Amino acid sequence: MAPVFSPDIIARVKDESDIVEIVRQHVTLKQAGAVYKGLCPFHKEKTPSFIVTPGRQRWHCFGCGNGGDVISFLMEAEGITFPEAVELLARPLDIDLSSWLKEDESEGERRAFHRANEVAAGIWCDAFWDERTGSAARNYMADRGFGEKVLRDHDVGWAPGGSGWLAEQLKKAGVDEELAIQADLLRSSDHGGSFAYFRNRIIFPIKNISRQVAGFGGRIIDQGEPKYLNSADSSYFSKGKLLYGFDSSRMSISREKSALLVEGYLDLLALAQAGWSNVVATCGTAFTEDQARLIRRGAPNVVLLFDGDKAGLKAAVRSADVALRNGLEPKIVALSDGLDPADIVIEQGPDVMRELLRGAQGYIPFLRSLADARGGDRQVKERALRQVLGTIAGIEDQLRREYVLQEAAEEFDVGLDVLRESLRMEKKPVPRWARNPNEGPTARVPGASEPPSPEEPSGPEEEDLQERRPVRPGGPMVKRRIGAPNPALIEQQLFAHVLKDDTGQAARAFAAERAGLELRTEGARQLASELEAWAASNESRSGVSPLKFVEDRWNSVGDRDYRGFVSRLLEKEEIPDQTDFVQVMRDCLATLQRGRSAAPQTGRSSDPG
Repeated sequence: MAPVFSPDIIARVKDESDIVEIVRQHVTLKQAGAVYKGLCPFHKEKTPSFIVTPGRQRWHCFGCGNGGDVISFLMEAEGITFPEAVELLARPLDIDLSSWLKEDESEGERRAFHRANEVAAGIWCDAFWDERTGSAARNYMADRGFGEKVLRDHDVGWAPGGSGWLAEQLKKAGVDEELAIQADLLRSSDHGGSFAYFRNRIIFPIKNISRQVAGFGGRIIDQGEPKYLNSADSSYFSKGKLLYGFDSSRMSISREKSALLVEGYLDLLALAQAGWSNVVATCGTAFTEDQARLIRRGAPNVVLLFDGDKAGLKAAVRSADVALRNGLEPKIVALSDGLDPADIVIEQGPDVMRELLRGAQGYIPFLRSLADARGGDRQVKERALRQVLGTIAGIEDQLRREYVLQEAAEEFDVGLDVLRESLRMEKKPVPRWARNPNEGPTARVPGASEPPSPEEPSGPEEEDLQERRPVRPGGPMVKRRIGAPNPALIEQQLFAHVLKDDTGQAARAFAAERAGLELRTEGARQLASELEAWAASNESRSGVSPLKFVEDRWNSVGDRDYRGFVSRLLEKEEIPDQTDFVQVMRDCLATLQRGRSAAPQTGRSSDPG
């Protein structure tokens, strides 16, 4: 749950933060009298129109109209939420947020967990650069082509052998054994005492969006299995919810509107060393919905760059499926068999990698090309198309689903009406590897639903065919009608467009035309009250947008569920500025009103996750 900060702590964070220094981490500024000028990071321009006024602790762009305080800048620049921005600013100021958190008993435990991990990361990093202790690790990385800068930039470490070495170092640093065991740095021995979980491994710290060390990945440098180890999931670390490198790449991802996704830690380091700054890596699991949403906060596009073997190809197709279902536009890069991204960029050079990236294909064209590689006969293309339909069935946004369906019709040269009917008849359960991050390309679970590859037909496995067995002539069993309106999702669409409209016309129209409509979710009801309060306030007449009004009252109105609801609205994929926000709002409102009149109210529901 998101922490709740008092107005006092928010004011203190704003007052003590140096807005010029914060902005300078993202923008080259030049002083011009009492202000600083630079090129706006939020739109392309050749003449500086971005102004920072330290005396007022404010920033403003006269080109795109954006502006605000140090917290709003960090939210916009790094794609993070309000609480995350406050925490990120407070840490270097030595402001203890735990005393300001309201009834969050787990905060002290969380801080202790991250402190233990950060101490361990420092110990391992020192060991890596120690002349004697880390020589084997440094030689291994040098032989693989990695230079000192990229290793230091990413805090790469070394965990020496010996089960008691880490415990001794942690004790010297003030981390007790019980805490180290809770953080999975040490593990309890059956014979009493404890032993280090990571031994004789190169260490890759995995940081959360607040740049705190949440867990670790470890790679062995000698012969042995498993090649990679990762910290166990806990209350404060989940491999399926974090991306390695995201803490340092999110600004580039937001600026370039695209993320480059790889499977391995070394792949990320190799690409970063070659100049790619928008790279992230999965943490030893299949690509998950949570990770897709994390990328989507800053960018609408993702390029999948996985290993060139059969397993890597399957993982790329699976990941593209998850990405497309969750609002991203995925592209897949096909590598030669037996090569991984690190091999290519280090041994063959960045130019070869750039050429490969230019040849990336969208999910649907990629599946069609795999079918063609199999000879392109009718059965192969049919299986590939059925897999595409399974993915499309999982897209919640109706407008986006229609456009993707049109793309499939054009790519496979099949009538759109035929595909619409097939989609209505299609039952495509979410694959196990999309629901469970512990299954997928790393786990390689036998019998799991497999995507196509050039060596095998592109389409569902036999298991999928059994799950979709026909129950009557004309098609498989129907799970649900694809086009059935979902009131909770329509409410989300309505409010996402209302908050996007800076003119406030959509909010005013909603307040005037709601006509007592009872909304389904608690978050929607609270937000509706806020918009009506905005419409009746003087602030609406003085140019304050509905979104600014909602954000300013973030910590004084509603509960955590309400803040979570609004955060999810703001994390939705980009809505074009030229959208007719009032018309979209009215369409959604009319649909909700028809739904209420057509069916009796059966009770209120909670906000959809």
